[in-house]
Amino acid sequence: MSDAEFLRNQWYIAAAAGEIAATPLARVICNEPVVIFRGNDGKIGVLSDRCPHRKAPLSSGEVVGDDIQCGYHGIRFGRDGACAHIPGDIPVPMGFRARSYPALERHGFIYLWMGEATPDESLLPDFFENDDAGWTPVPGYLHIKANYELMVDNILDLTHVVFVHKTTLAGGGVTDTPLEVEVKGDRIFARRMMFNVDTAPIYKAAKGLHGKIDRWQIFEWQPPSFVKVVLGAREAGSTTEAEGQPTHVVVNGFTPETDRTLHYFWATSRPWALNDSKVSDLYKTMIDLAFGEDMSIVERQQKLIDSDTSGAPLRAFPFDHSGVGARRIVRRLRDAEAARGGTQAAE
Repeated sequence: MSDAEFLRNQWYIAAAAGEIAATPLARVICNEPVVIFRGNDGKIGVLSDRCPHRKAPLSSGEVVGDDIQCGYHGIRFGRDGACAHIPGDIPVPMGFRARSYPALERHGFIYLWMGEATPDESLLPDFFENDDAGWTPVPGYLHIKANYELMVDNILDLTHVVFVHKTTLAGGGVTDTPLEVEVKGDRIFARRMMFNVDTAPIYKAAKGLHGKIDRWQIFEWQPPSFVKVVLGAREAGSTTEAEGQPTHVVVNGFTPETDRTLHYFWATSRPWALNDSKVSDLYKTMIDLAFGEDMSIVERQQKLIDSDTSGAPLRAFPFDHSGVGARRIVRRLRDAEAARGGTQAAE
């Protein structure tokens, strides 16, 4: 996958807000090295990590006031990329600046706009559960050696929980209940409601549900790679309502680093036991285990895809429909960007 095959006029999660403290953070997003920093005023800046002087990493430097200072020659740049100071009071040459990326902080994440078009905040996901007072989030991050779309496939196809996550997320009804999928414009909505099925280990441990349960999975995907999953369970037959209060909501951001590596940002938030650290520790342990299992199988999947010389395509069954739909939308949007002449200007 070349640089041009990433969607550019979109937001990507570049970091969790808590990652950005006094020290600049180096990260690669869509094959582009960037440096993320927080000025003394608390605002976020994102620049190309290549200093325009000698292309040393700006991330090796430090924050000075609201600027970032290169750790090689001490040249400073503001959040807009403009050069603020060259040691020795050397005049700033015309056009000498670092590339700046639009960035904003919302719902506990730092979002980065990779394209040249005017940033569109309406394209941001609504991940309010990650910092709302009525929810308690348990966050996580994984660096995964696979194409980001394989992880999107993974989260949109929870049929695999029965086989991959036997000690955490597995339970009855998943493989026997068809996934209802609906495409609305550039978004995908999917739903699976299961009645009177065996409980899952996570519901036993977190909610004390040991008998038969009613269980539901609700998905919303939006470009380029955001997925919100609403999960719930209750005692079987306890109400006639199709769905109830979520047991937890998992927000997911799959950010391509390269065509074969990704940053996986996630948070599992619950609207109950808000101040119970034991419940949070339980979720952290079980979700870390489960998502580590996902990482293991997807990384091995990527290796086998890369080594396959047969030319055989990936096959799709009904439980793959959400992931296939997401790939189609991304390709349509990417083709539309290409038809407009591209979005990436030279630094």
